[in-house]
Amino acid sequence: KHEQVIDNKIEESAINNRSLQKEMEKTEMGYCTNDICLASKLKLPVWINIGFNAISIVPGKTLFDCINCKEATVTAIVKALFYNSEHAIRENDDATIATTNAYKCSYAIKPEFSYELKANKIRQHATNIDDLIERSEHAVNSIEIKNLVMELQKYEITVVKPPSLKGNETMLTKIQEDYIDNFDQAFDIGRFTILCDNLMQLHNAVAVMKKAEQFDLIVAEIKDFFDKQSKTHDRFHHITLYVPKHD
Repeated sequence: KHEQVIDNKIEESAINNRSLQKEMEKTEMGYCTNDICLASKLKLPVWINIGFNAISIVPGKTLFDCINCKEATVTAIVKALFYNSEHAIRENDDATIATTNAYKCSYAIKPEFSYELKANKIRQHATNIDDLIERSEHAVNSIEIKNLVMELQKYEITVVKPPSLKGNETMLTKIQEDYIDNFDQAFDIGRFTILCDNLMQLHNAVAVMKKAEQFDLIVAEIKDFFDKQSKTHDRFHHITLYVPKHD
C-alpha cells in the first residue's frame, strides 16, 4: 500500500418518477422537480454530496435537498457514485452486491428497489503495527508492483524505490503525531518516487497508474492538484494503490 489517503465523497443523482425510464436511458442523471428552480427549468442534472455516511434509499420515501433551490425536491435516485472510499451497496436487504475500495465506482439504482449505501474512509486492514509493516513489505516487493514499475520504465520514466520501509520508531512517532495513534490511517509507509523529465512523461505515468487493475492492483484514491490549487499551494498528483492479496 502506498501513499496517504485524503478524502472521499459519495455522489448521487436523482430524477422525477414520471420520466425515470426515459432519462435513465439517456444520461442516467437526475433533475430537480421544483418548477421555480433554475436547475429544473434548464433541465440541469442535480448532484448530491453525501460524504462519509450510511444512507438508505426507499422508493417514494427518500427525499434529498436540491443544491440549487435548497428544497427537498429530489426524489427517485437513479445512480450512485462512490469516490475515494471503502464502500458497500446492498439491494433489497439481500447480500451485499458490491464491496470495494476502488477509487471510483458507479451503480445504477432501480426505481422499484430499496438500497443501503455506506462509505468509509480508506484504511489499512492490518491488526497491529507489526502486521502493517509485514503487509507493506510484501506489497512493495510484490510482482504486481514490479510489473507496474516495468510498465512505467517503458516510457523512460524513472522510478526510485526506497531501500527499506520506515523503521518502527519513526513509524510510531508519525502515527502518534499525524494520525492520533490510528495506525490504520497510515499509508505513507512504502512510497515510490516517480521522476518525470517533462509533462508528457507525467501524463504517461498517471495514465499507467490509473490502469493499475491490469497489474492486479486497485486504484483506491486519486487527487489531482495540477489543475487546481492544493491547501499547501503545491502542485502534485496523489495516487493510492492497493495490492489486494497483501491488504
